[in-house]
Amino acid sequence: MILVDGPLGLVSPTFDERETSLLLPSGIALGATWDPETVRRVAAAEASEAVRRGYDAVYAPNLNLARTGLSGRTFEMLSEDPVLAGVLGAAVVAGLQGQGVAAFPKHLVCNDTETARQQMSAEVDDTSLREVYLRPFELAVRAGAWGLMAAYNRLNGTPCAAHADLLEIVKGEWGFDGVVVSDYFALHETLGPACAGLDLEMPGPAIHFGERLADAVSSGQVPPERLDDAVTRLLRLARRVGGIDGTPRAAAAPDAYVPAGLSHEVLVEAAVASFVLVRNEGNLLPLEPRSVRRIAVLGPNADCPCHQGATFGRIRPVEALVTPLEALRQRYGPHCEVVHERGVDVTPASSLGAFHVTTPVGEPGVLLEHIRGGATVLSEVRGDSAFIWFGQVPGVGPTTEPGLLRLTAVFTPDADGCWTFGAGGSGAVVVSMDGVVLARRAAPAAADVMGQVARAETSTGEVELTAGQSVTVVVEMTGEGSRVQALTVSCAPPAAPGALERARAAAARADAVVLVVGDELETSRESRDLENSALPDEQVRLIDAVTRANPRTAVVVNAGRPVDAPWAGEVAAVVQGWFAGQGFGEALARIVSGDDEPGGRMPVTVPLSDADRSTHGEGLDDTLRRDYTAAEPTGYRHLTRTGTRARFAFGSGFGYTSWRWGTARLERRTDDCVIRQEVVNSGSRSGREVVQVYVRAPGERDARLAGFGGIRLAPGGRGEVRVSLDPRTWERWDVAAGRWAVPAGRHEVLVARSAEEVVHRLTVER
Repeated sequence: MILVDGPLGLVSPTFDERETSLLLPSGIALGATWDPETVRRVAAAEASEAVRRGYDAVYAPNLNLARTGLSGRTFEMLSEDPVLAGVLGAAVVAGLQGQGVAAFPKHLVCNDTETARQQMSAEVDDTSLREVYLRPFELAVRAGAWGLMAAYNRLNGTPCAAHADLLEIVKGEWGFDGVVVSDYFALHETLGPACAGLDLEMPGPAIHFGERLADAVSSGQVPPERLDDAVTRLLRLARRVGGIDGTPRAAAAPDAYVPAGLSHEVLVEAAVASFVLVRNEGNLLPLEPRSVRRIAVLGPNADCPCHQGATFGRIRPVEALVTPLEALRQRYGPHCEVVHERGVDVTPASSLGAFHVTTPVGEPGVLLEHIRGGATVLSEVRGDSAFIWFGQVPGVGPTTEPGLLRLTAVFTPDADGCWTFGAGGSGAVVVSMDGVVLARRAAPAAADVMGQVARAETSTGEVELTAGQSVTVVVEMTGEGSRVQALTVSCAPPAAPGALERARAAAARADAVVLVVGDELETSRESRDLENSALPDEQVRLIDAVTRANPRTAVVVNAGRPVDAPWAGEVAAVVQGWFAGQGFGEALARIVSGDDEPGGRMPVTVPLSDADRSTHGEGLDDTLRRDYTAAEPTGYRHLTRTGTRARFAFGSGFGYTSWRWGTARLERRTDDCVIRQEVVNSGSRSGREVVQVYVRAPGERDARLAGFGGIRLAPGGRGEVRVSLDPRTWERWDVAAGRWAVPAGRHEVLVARSAEEVVHRLTVER
């Protein structure tokens, strides 16, 4: 069986950039759709590709929660709320497994931050653990997930992969019959994980399982029935995915398969559904192409958007992606003049392979040589300059063997000025140009090799170059051998002074402005968290200057996280564009022009300031413990308790039409309740409305999301949204009794447009 990483698409098992894949909307973008069917279709497109490529399982979705908004992997997470994350996570499971491709939700549990993730301990009380952090995983298991991935971190002092109580909840209480795997290289012993219930050590070949596990069983340290359980689960998985000779994959749903030719359109539609319009003063948007003579498309992310964060799960798209600038030019070009300025002086560093480079003999790409024992064992031309191998280097041998890795590129600059080159990796690195050393970087400490590789830290050097005059760049990395081998070589072009003034002038001359700002690849990174949620200072200055020059400005935030937006009240429109996948540019052109409606709602809270979060200032103590309990509840529930308004509330967002809500009715059934909300599209355009239901139990100070539903109607259309509330809606964890119980009394049911906009208040006696 072949298991691959997959929150953003299918990752090459050998991390080879020559193996491309569909680039999906990120987790937070899928969360913003508030639409299980859209999410299921995206997962089905990924599953169809997995079947075509012979992959059997995908490590997805990421069900950790965006509790701080500052995690380096917030972009992978579906929401800050466990029910929204769990319902949409279950849709991912359905989309993948509908074609016999196993879903492995991750990372069980509380891997909600990246700092010291392999050593830190999340200190969580039983109530918060059960009601919040385990809830998305429980919903995924109830949906039939065939696998789970255990997290790196510790939970209340015990590593998750060796946490017997945690795995007993999963396998015993929930009845999970699938496989529990470790995160890569997460194990540091044999007995703890084996006895706790871990089924498979990843990646292979095994270090702490394998022969060590066999010896532990033979010596009586691990019960034979524990081994039987693990083997049975692996065989069950193999049967489900067709991994046993003669067994077909699990039967696919009739509409599950997505032909390769339709996959891109599915992803564009999902991107459209993920865009959240949170401000639209004077109805600036939609901006119909024939209504303007000149439109300015400004900002660093207009021509260089960010589609994903920097993780081991990075995707190499099948083909060049359409940028927002290109898509807007294509849509508006026939009708008006489109002008562009980046607005910031500095362009972020990119892979050296993304520039004009050739091998010494003139082939496009870079020359990569693997040298062992003084002899070149593999020489190949590569199109990228960021490489990683786990365990084995194909055609070379184990990564644990010492050796030299050499990258050579003939680089031709396209501009005069000071260029910056950098490199880093799993060994000691030297960067030279035409024989002159530009930078050196020592090998990382043995205990931090994985962290160094995940963070892709580099040492840099600067050099003055002349446009058109080629130079030869050589990067050599000497390594003593480790579980992983990696090399990253980067390049950044010269600054372009005066960019801000050029953007201001372009804005002043335009009838309207689309200003695209946000993250770069290195903003959100595995193994590193953010210090705050602000945009870079130069982007904030750009927003201010452009808005002063032209108040008809729509700001598009291309970021995989909740972004602090103190400038929001000064601009006409704000669109949350997330990391919306390979369809980002095309989807943006559709919603700006009015060809489509931005259909999303906020899956996270954007507070007025970071200090308004309950997690503000939270960190690790001297023993690497993070006190979750002290910050509970987080997100919108904390703001409700403190009476604090958000800048953009959880669940907020609107489209281009208007809605009128009728009465709400509550129907009690034997096991559940149904909320029936009548809605009318009272505007002039088709659109989608989302009805959210929050519940407050007796004695509680805040309400929590319990369910939601959406409806799409034509102008004047009338319909009913039905939201089912399952029995768990009313239950809370009884610590003393160690079980779920329903608090007696009156439960308040809030039917709302967002966590801050309640339309109807109903009650249920339990």
